[in-house]
Amino acid sequence: MYQLEVKRSLVEHRFSRKDGWSVTVDVDSMERANGGQHPPGKKEAVGIAESWLRNDGVEIGTHRGFGRADIVATKRGEPLYIVEVEGESKKPKAQAMYSALGQTILMMREGADARYAVAVPDTPEWERQLRRIPTHIRTMLTLDIWFVCVSGVRSIEDKR
Repeated sequence: MYQLEVKRSLVEHRFSRKDGWSVTVDVDSMERANGGQHPPGKKEAVGIAESWLRNDGVEIGTHRGFGRADIVATKRGEPLYIVEVEGESKKPKAQAMYSALGQTILMMREGADARYAVAVPDTPEWERQLRRIPTHIRTMLTLDIWFVCVSGVRSIEDKR
């Protein structure tokens, strides 16, 4: 799954508008397969994902409070969620994980009633990388880890 496809599935299965969520998704030009070299079919696949997000009422753009956070989701009675999303790319998984964690930590705000998450494709390679984050660190940072596929989202605590 490309990054934009992960975002789409995460919104559909975790932050659905039908369930009362309001969502902002940041999309950059590389996610849209503009510029650089991209695999055949990527532009079409990510175009479908972005169209779905727009049709679902997701705000596409920079969030006023959290800038270029990949996903910011709010719902009355729930904590604010700030989510860093990774997708399949040429970048090594370990490097992508460190990048996602660094970006997430830099978005953290003291006193915010917020939860933070890293969302990645639901593959064994991604799971191996993210299971390396100690549980007590995830707890301390209020950090959720989500594995995303077309049919749903599971947490790192979920059993296969």
